[in-house]
Amino acid sequence: MFYNNFDQVYGEDRWGMVGKTGDPFREEHRLKIACSKCHQKPLVIAERNWEATNDDHSQRYQIVVACLNCGFVDEFEVNVGQENKIGRLKYAKIVPTPADLAD
Repeated sequence: MFYNNFDQVYGEDRWGMVGKTGDPFREEHRLKIACSKCHQKPLVIAERNWEATNDDHSQRYQIVVACLNCGFVDEFEVNVGQENKIGRLKYAKIVPTPADLAD
């Protein structure tokens, strides 16, 4: 029987199923952040796109969010250069945190 030990694996495999995840930002979760266009809350995470692997072997993701009120789209990056470093929203200029998750 073939056995893999993934205890020390950081990041995800190509199916997103193996290893530890570096951030809680998952698709269809809501952020308690106001839209930069209509200033209404919440924003919903529409997409989570893998971008690259950092030097510390963490996975960098682009998170695309959309306003539930007007449909305006914004984006930010997670694990920018290193694990647990979050970039700011492109248009709203706010750095989302795990505390901003509504779900």
